[in-house]
Amino acid sequence: MPSTLVLGASVVLLLIYVVRAILFRPKSLQFPIVGNPSDADFRAALLEGTAKYPKTPYVLPSDPPTVVLPLNMHDEFRNLPENKASFQKEIDRLFIGEHTGIGKDSSPLIKAVKIDLNRHLASTLEPLQDETRFALDKELGTCENWTQFTVHRTFVKVVALLSGRVFVGRPLSQTEEWINISTQFTEYAVRARERVAKYPTWLRPFATPFLPEIRKIEQHKAVGAKLLRPIIEERIQRFRDGEGVDNDDESKDNQGTAVSWLMRWSNEKKEDPLALAQHQLSLSFAAIHTTGTALTHVLFDLAAHPQFIAPLREEIDQVLAEDGWEVDSSGNKNLKNQSLPKLKKMDSLLKESQRLSPVELVSNVRSTTSPIRLSTGETIPTGTRVSFDAYTINMSGPNVSWLPHDPSNILAIDPPETFSPFRWSTLREAPGNESKYQLVTTNKESMNFGHGNHACPGRFFAAAEIKVILVEILKNWDFRLVGDKEGKGGERPGNHFNNTMVSPNSAAKLEFKRRAV
Repeated sequence: MPSTLVLGASVVLLLIYVVRAILFRPKSLQFPIVGNPSDADFRAALLEGTAKYPKTPYVLPSDPPTVVLPLNMHDEFRNLPENKASFQKEIDRLFIGEHTGIGKDSSPLIKAVKIDLNRHLASTLEPLQDETRFALDKELGTCENWTQFTVHRTFVKVVALLSGRVFVGRPLSQTEEWINISTQFTEYAVRARERVAKYPTWLRPFATPFLPEIRKIEQHKAVGAKLLRPIIEERIQRFRDGEGVDNDDESKDNQGTAVSWLMRWSNEKKEDPLALAQHQLSLSFAAIHTTGTALTHVLFDLAAHPQFIAPLREEIDQVLAEDGWEVDSSGNKNLKNQSLPKLKKMDSLLKESQRLSPVELVSNVRSTTSPIRLSTGETIPTGTRVSFDAYTINMSGPNVSWLPHDPSNILAIDPPETFSPFRWSTLREAPGNESKYQLVTTNKESMNFGHGNHACPGRFFAAAEIKVILVEILKNWDFRLVGDKEGKGGERPGNHFNNTMVSPNSAAKLEFKRRAV
């Protein structure tokens, strides 16, 4: 009898999901389609579509289909509220949050980064530098001879240590258990998303609970909650005692600072260890995955073009000679806060690397939550994935009249297909340009971090992390392509494209050796 009831209930649920999938399937999009659904790489489709339809929308046949809006509509769209075009809904869709749990209710996380982390950014520089020395010594070792390392895996761990130092604090952040949890959570989140996406929508509620990747995510959340529980309980008690997050002495190594930030914005879940652990791991996921990937791209670019390493080292030496050092309590010499913005060539390198290897080929991606009527007369239905073509902007040369800017001033220094790491620092030398063309700047000319209401709030911290790591590497390590004994560079490890997503070759290696300084 019980088995009959279970079977009957399962059939009813199955029918409900099938009916819902039919009734609420996305409406057909009345725009031209550019590209082929079987394409693994939509770069050519974006160049073709934006050239062919410069002032009207078109569709990339991705999964789900992506409406690419004309660049001249950017001002019309970029500041639309969440009840029109939702960033949260897009995150839910991207990670299939209903079934993976990733990205659900990310509002506390976004506010913690946008408000709290950015406000405390200056105080993170000293611990970031201290942790970088520890992380590189741990992951690269003595390295007296040329030694091969898998770049992405190695530097994801380095970034995990830095992010953990700021978000969680020592000693927990340096334990192997926390490092493994935070990095593996990232890996399983990506795997789970890919696995769940293979199932039709109506079948996902029945299939996903049995997937090993989903079970791993739940296990990681449980272990994370166990590890964080003492910190969470201490912070909860501080909240009950009327203490806020700003009572920390920022010069010390405080545990649970980010937990307090998340509690501030979590409302009714601020005393739920499992919910706070989920937010903490999601914060680690966002910080570790994107920053580790960006750093991997930069190291590949420099190894392939080693002629640019010496000018970067000269810039570091020049800035340090001008500003001097700050000596910490352990006697280590640290960059001053005022020094980091002076590394203009390094900033330019990061911006150029991002231009050629962005996280995604499209930008300001959102899901519509109500019908949107465009100024061109068309209507975008509810539940549509919309975006702008960042790739064409990144790769456009002079005399392209339909772009929202004149690219002749931006890319004429070198052809757009050329890796030119000091392209942007050269432009900043012109009078009036001193504050323009920075990595963290977002505008119509540079949308790789998004632009408007939903520009990436963590870009300032990510930029600081990467610069601190690069300074330490350039000062103390040499690196090269595998087998590049003459140091001439060569072919860069290629990127992997999945529709509009871009990622580095995760198996590629470089050789490292500690410098004799």
